This record gives sequence, structure tokens and C-alpha cells, in this order.
Amino acid sequence: MKLVDTQFIVRLNRVDLITLSSVLTTFNSMVYAIDGYVYFSMALLFIAMTADALDGILARKWGLERDFGRYLDGFMDVLIYLVVPSIIMVQWGFDGYWSVFILLMIACGCVRLSVFNQIGNVEQKEEVQVSIVSSKVTSKKLSYKGMPVFWSVFILAGALILEKLLGTTIAYLLLALSLTVFSFYMVVDKAFFKFRSIKQILSLTLGGFIIFSILTFQTLGLSSPLYWFYFALYLQIPVVIGGILHMVIVKRNDFPSLVTPIHKRWFGENKTWRGMVVVPLLTAFGAVCLWPIESLISQFYGSGILDQRSLIYVGLCAGIGYILGELPNSFFKRRIGIKAGEVPEDKKYWFIALDQLDSAIGVALAYWWVLDISFEVVAVYIITFPITALLVKRWLYQKQLKHSAT
Repeated sequence: MKLVDTQFIVRLNRVDLITLSSVLTTFNSMVYAIDGYVYFSMALLFIAMTADALDGILARKWGLERDFGRYLDGFMDVLIYLVVPSIIMVQWGFDGYWSVFILLMIACGCVRLSVFNQIGNVEQKEEVQVSIVSSKVTSKKLSYKGMPVFWSVFILAGALILEKLLGTTIAYLLLALSLTVFSFYMVVDKAFFKFRSIKQILSLTLGGFIIFSILTFQTLGLSSPLYWFYFALYLQIPVVIGGILHMVIVKRNDFPSLVTPIHKRWFGENKTWRGMVVVPLLTAFGAVCLWPIESLISQFYGSGILDQRSLIYVGLCAGIGYILGELPNSFFKRRIGIKAGEVPEDKKYWFIALDQLDSAIGVALAYWWVLDISFEVVAVYIITFPITALLVKRWLYQKQLKHSAT
């Protein structure tokens, strides 16, 4: 059977892209572990774990399960749960004779993942009581054959936290014991629990990220690489507030006299003068909403995060960057025949990504010009803003303030 019908060896779908996003996080986790930033490396590892946990759930939800996806997931698991944790352990000082336990984990983990690639998840029957008066109903649930490799991250995280409480030696001993038991159960022919709830998964992975973010800040302060991440998220607040208020105005059809296309043939009928005028003003208001935070931080540190700059001016520039960032994308789509507000089915998700990236780049460049922020913050802003935008658009769609979730 032919695998693909393109010039490439395989056609990637949206779940595959979620799986491959861990390449970025695991690579950076390795780099920071080698540089000695163990806690930050663990924080990144929990982000990679989040993507790995969600891809299988979303593949089943969207009907995109296939053998290739399972193989790709298995290769990423080698990186996330065997290679990177091993590097972190060695950089933490768990080397020398302790390395025997790392080698045992890697060997058993590779065997476990090979079996997973061959058979996938296993089904277990369970009896569920439907109600007090009715009888039990037998249902099927997915489980793992052998203890899943992702427990390596939780084991290592626990050891790093125990070091702060009990000391290094005891933490090493407990880690060695845990890795031995973990390695044994990875190759035991026994069904193990599989998380099925997205809320459960996110509470564990994002909880781990938050814990190690705090430990990173305790160790490095504002010189922590996480400062770029949180600064980029902080700069998204005015844009999010402005975007939500703009959709309220669109829903109510306020300022109808401004609902005139800027240039219908170039940008389509959705890019109106109302947006050009209103969005920067609303984003400026969103920036003013940061004043209580800026004031509080100034009392503790002598200056705010935005370094006492005019919040109105910063917000206006961000709003202008947002509007101008969308225009080239609109011009491009009109030139290739895509109508305003339309998302073509062919390469649909590439166009959705482009629709989020255009404004992200525009705002990031505006902030770079106004605030003289570092390249790292600009890069993190561009990477994270599309995710924020999609979450906000989904919320607006649920509140019936937007016609679609994209």
C-alpha cells in the first residue's frame, strides 16, 4: 500500500506537528542541562511531556491514528524520557558508578518502546456500575503493556526535589532504587494505568513546569532563561485585552461609519478602517490595565517591568503592529484567490498557523522597536503568541463573539 501521494516521504498531519514540537523543547532542555541549568532543563522537559501526552489523545479525538504516528511518538519518547533525563542526571552529578542505573533505565526503556511500537496500547475490560438499580456494564479501557517510560521524568523530578529536603546522598540512593524498580516494571508483562483525562495530564505536566520554574527563579533570579518566557507572556496581555474588546465592538456593530474596507481588492472587505482605528486604542487600554502590576513591582524593585515607559504609548504601538502585521498576509491570500474570512481545506492548518503568526510578528517587532527587548524575548513572543491567540479565539467562539474558533 502506498504510504503517501506527495513528493515527500510522508504527509505530516497536525498531530504529527504536535509530536515534533518536542524536538525544540528537548533540544533546548539538553543544551541547558549541559550548561548546568538543571532546574530549567526539567521545566522544558515537562513542556515536552505535555505535547507528548496530548498528541495521542488528540489523534484519537480527531480520527488521525495511524502506525506512523505511533512510530514517530516512540522516537520522540526516546529523547524525552530516556536521553534528556540521562543527560540531566549526569549533569546533576549522578555519574560514575551511579551511571549503571541510568544504563539499566535506557536499556529497559528501549525494549519497552519497541514493544509499544509493535502492539500499541492494550485493551482491558472493566465493569462499571451505571446506577444503583441497574446492573454492571462491561466496558473497555486502554492501558500500557509494561510501565510507561514517561515515569522517568516524575522519578527524576522527585529526586531533585528530595535533594533540597534530604541532601544529595539520600536523593541519589532513592533515585538509584527507583530507577531499578522502574526498569524492572517497564519490561514486566503487566497492564499499567493510562491517563485518559486532559485535565489530569495538564495538572501534572504544567504543575511540574511551574514547580521547576520557581526553583529556577530561586537559583538564578532575573538572569533565568525563563524570564524571556514570562516577559513574552506579560507583553501579550495588552493585545489579548484589546482583541477581546475589539470582538465585542464587532459583535455590537459599534462605529458603523468606520466599517469601510481599507482597500477591498488588496486586503478584502474584513480589513476595515474601524479595525485600524479601534484596535490600537483598545490595546493601549489593555496596556493601561498593567498599571497596578507595574506600580506594585516598582515598589519592590524600584522600577516596573516596562521600565517606567508610557503604557499608553507601548499599547498603541503594539496595536499598530498587530494591524500592520496582518496586512501582508491578507494581501497574499487575496492574490492567490482566497476570500476574506475563508480558510481553504487544502493546507488548512498551514493557513491557520500563518493567520496567527502574522500578527505575532507584527506585535513582536513593534515591542522590539519601542522597548528594545532582546532577540530571545522576540523569538519566544512569536512562538507562544499563536497558541495564546488560538486559545482566546476558541473562548470568543464559545462566547459567541466570533464565528469560528480559528
